[in-house]
Amino acid sequence: MVMRLMVMRFQPLAIAAVFLLLATAPAFAEPPPTSVSFLVSARNTMRDISAGDLRRIFLGEISRWANGHRIIVFVRSSETQEGRIFLDRLIRMSDIDYSQWWLGSVFRGRSANSPRVIASDDAMVKAVAATPDAIGFVAAPPVVTESGVGILTINGRAASDPDYPIRGR
Repeated sequence: MVMRLMVMRFQPLAIAAVFLLLATAPAFAEPPPTSVSFLVSARNTMRDISAGDLRRIFLGEISRWANGHRIIVFVRSSETQEGRIFLDRLIRMSDIDYSQWWLGSVFRGRSANSPRVIASDDAMVKAVAATPDAIGFVAAPPVVTESGVGILTINGRAASDPDYPIRGR
C-alpha cells in the first residue's frame, strides 16, 4: 500500500520531467548557423568579393563574371536559417519581395533566368562544384565534403570573422 502511494505521488513528477525533457530537446541539437558562406566553383578564380557586388549578383544586376561567362545563381530556401540570413543581411528584402524582384527582372528582359533553389547544403556544394560559373551559399561554417568549390571572403573577411558582413543577429 505504501509503495502504491509513493508511485502515485511520483507519477505526476515523472510526467512533468518527460515534458521538460521534450521541451528542451531542441536545445541539445546542433546550433543554427549564425552566418552564410558563399561558394563558387574551384575553376572560378574569384576568392574575394565586396558585399555590394555580391548583392548585385544575387539581384541579377551583375550577370557576368570577369571572364564574360554568365553567372548561374543558386539560393537556399527562405525557410532555412541560412536563407533567412541571406535575405535579411545581404538582400534586405522579404522572400516575397525577392521573388517579385526576380519575376520583374526576367519579365523585363534584364535577366535570363531567376535563381535556382537548392534543397540542402550538400546539394548546394555539389551543384556549385558541377557548374563552373555558379555561385551559391551554405550555412557557415560550410561542410565541404568534396573538392571542387572555393569559399569566398567578403570584403576580405571569412565567415568565421566576427566582422563578417553576412551574419545573423
